[in-house]
Amino acid sequence: MVNKKIGLVIVLSIAMLVAWRIISLGLADHFAVKQPERALFWRSNHPEALFRMAEKSVNKKDWLKARFYAEKAIKSNALDGRPLRVLGQVAYQNKNEKLAYSLFQKSVQLAPRDVVSHIWLLEYAVRQQQAQAVVNHIDAIFSVAPESMGSLMPQAMLLALNPKVQEPFIEKLSLNPAWRRHLLNALAASDLKLDQVVAFFVKLNAKSKLDSSEYILLINRLNKENRFMQSYVTWANLIPKSQQKFLGNVFDGGFELPFEDQIGSFAWNVSEIDGADTVQLNTSGTLGENSLLVDFDGRRVPYAHLSQLLVLPAGQWQMSFRAKADNLDNNRGLIWRISCQGGSTLAESAAMRGRFNWKEVSFQFTVPENCQGQQLLLTIPARIPAETLINGSLWLDDVKIQQVEPVL
Repeated sequence: MVNKKIGLVIVLSIAMLVAWRIISLGLADHFAVKQPERALFWRSNHPEALFRMAEKSVNKKDWLKARFYAEKAIKSNALDGRPLRVLGQVAYQNKNEKLAYSLFQKSVQLAPRDVVSHIWLLEYAVRQQQAQAVVNHIDAIFSVAPESMGSLMPQAMLLALNPKVQEPFIEKLSLNPAWRRHLLNALAASDLKLDQVVAFFVKLNAKSKLDSSEYILLINRLNKENRFMQSYVTWANLIPKSQQKFLGNVFDGGFELPFEDQIGSFAWNVSEIDGADTVQLNTSGTLGENSLLVDFDGRRVPYAHLSQLLVLPAGQWQMSFRAKADNLDNNRGLIWRISCQGGSTLAESAAMRGRFNWKEVSFQFTVPENCQGQQLLLTIPARIPAETLINGSLWLDDVKIQQVEPVL
C-alpha cells in the first residue's frame, strides 16, 4: 500500500513538472516578441526573446547589451541569422566595417528574408559600387517586403538610371520579378529626367518585351508634356512587331487590327456609348479583311467615341477615306474632325448622312507650326442635344492622311 502511494506521488510530481514545463514554454513563446523580458523570466535561453532584447538594445544604442544578448541568442539557436546581424551592427558601430560586412553576409545566408540585413548590405554595395550586389539586394528587399517599396523606390529609380548599375538592373527586370511593374510605373510618373527614363524603357524592351500596361504610362506622360513626336516614336518602338506594319500617318487606317489588341493614344481609341455600336466587320466593298461599322439605334447619342492622336509636321495635308451609309438619319450627320491637341479645329469633312454606296471622300487642311500633336475624331457636330438623335449605319474604310506637295 505504501509503495502504491509513493508511486502515485512520483507520477503526480512528474506530471506537475511536465505541466509546468509546458506552461512556462508557452508563456515564453507568448511574450517573446513584444515583451521579451517577461519571456526570459519563463525561459532564460528563449532564442526569440534573446534576439528581441538584442534588437531593443541596438535601438537604445546600448552596444554592450546588444552583443551580450545576440551572442546568447546564437548559442540558443545557431541557425538563426538575425543575431549575427545585430553583431554586424555592433561591429559597424565600432568602425570595423570588414567584420560587419562578413557578419551581415552570414546573416542573410541563414535568414534570407531579413530586410534589415539586406538594407545594410545594399547601402554597403552602393558605397563600394558593387552593381550586381546592389540589384540583388533591391530584389531581395522588394520581394520579401513589398511594403518597403514606398520608402525605397526613389533610391531604386535613381539606381536604375545610373549607367554603372543599369545593365544588371535590366537583366534582373527581364526575369519579371513581382516588383518590375511597380518600378516602371514609378519611373513613368516621376520627375526624373524624361529622356533618361525613355532610354531605360527602350533598353528594357530590347531585352524583355514590355507589355502595354508597362509602357502606356510613359506614353501618356510624354503626351502630357506635349512631346508628341518623341511619344509617337517611343510608342512605335514599343508596340509588338506584328503591329508595326500598320504604322503610318494614320495607324491601321483599314481597321484590320482588332481594337482590343491596340493600345495607346496613337492607335484607334474606341469607347462604348449607349445607342451606338462601333465594330469591325466585312461587307461588300470592303478593302482588306475589315471595315468599320458605326450602327445607331434611333436615340440621342452624343457620339464622339472613335479617335486617334496624330503627329503631323507643319504643312499642307490631305485626308481621304471611303464611306458608305445606310439610312443614316441625323440632321447634322457624322464628320471627321481634325484639331490641334487641346486646341483649335483644323478641318472637318463633309457631313455624312442619308443613304449612299461606297465612295471616296477627301479634303485638305493645313497644320501650323505651333500644332505638334493633332486629334482625329469621328463625331456628330451637334450644337444642342436634340441634334444628337440619330439612326442608321455608317461604314468607313481606307482612312489615309498624306502630305500635299506645294505648288511651285
